[in-house]
Amino acid sequence: MKNIRVLVFGATGTGKTSLCNTLTGKARPTDNGARGITAKSHLYPPFRNGDCRIEIIDTVGLHESSHGTVPAEQAVVELIDLLEKARDGFSLLLHVTRASRITKEHDEDYSFFVEKMTQGNIPVILAVTGCENEHPMTSWVDRNQAAFTRFAYKELVPTCFASGGPMEAFFAPLRLQSREHLLVSIMQNALVEPGKIYGAGTSSSFNEALTRIWNELVTVAGLPDKYRRQVNESAYALMKRLGVPQAIADGAIKHIPDLLEELGNKTPVPGGGKLLRKLSELLLNRFSTGTRKND
Repeated sequence: MKNIRVLVFGATGTGKTSLCNTLTGKARPTDNGARGITAKSHLYPPFRNGDCRIEIIDTVGLHESSHGTVPAEQAVVELIDLLEKARDGFSLLLHVTRASRITKEHDEDYSFFVEKMTQGNIPVILAVTGCENEHPMTSWVDRNQAAFTRFAYKELVPTCFASGGPMEAFFAPLRLQSREHLLVSIMQNALVEPGKIYGAGTSSSFNEALTRIWNELVTVAGLPDKYRRQVNESAYALMKRLGVPQAIADGAIKHIPDLLEELGNKTPVPGGGKLLRKLSELLLNRFSTGTRKND
């Protein structure tokens, strides 16, 4: 069975969580307020579509830190958590935007996830929410297609994921239509095998990826330069410097082979880092294999 891993990103308030809920059939809370509701990345339980097993990862809005809803110390833990979820790579990126003008946040989200985090190696599609006001829903995309040619989107998919209220009878069939069209696009544009952004088979370790991505987040979120990861600073040291509590910092790194190797290298045991890394990889592989067998 083909495994498709989809990373969903976009600015706060674009409808990421509503989209993910509709795709997966789950019901995480949503919030139409200015501050949004997604305070951390979330891996939804996999679901099946035809002969494919699809996993959806919903992400924190990039600009939450600059808005004060996600402090820097939480943001770095969330990024480490997201990179741990990215250990098996991604088959597709799904950028979510509202049917409106292209904003600065749209550009920055695209640059961060497509160009910096995955370095242009993972295909990306754009889901345009709020198209329920168009008839047919494809009208907005037809009128605005040319404005998106500077991006490398494989496809622009007009959608409606609105729900509830006196218009629910109108929204329901549009949500179903949107889900079907989006799943077709996911199936058509996803990589045959998920592409990794760090680890074996890539030119980047976990720590190198973390440094590159965290420092870019500091720039995008408008955080002070003091939050940047310093030369030769370990991920663990970065978390502690930003004020992450000991227990949370320990929990954030305990399953990550690269970070375990980093800590092991600081012990007096010869080869301790490589030993810890190998042991953690074996355990993670055994857990992953066991999980697949139970599906």
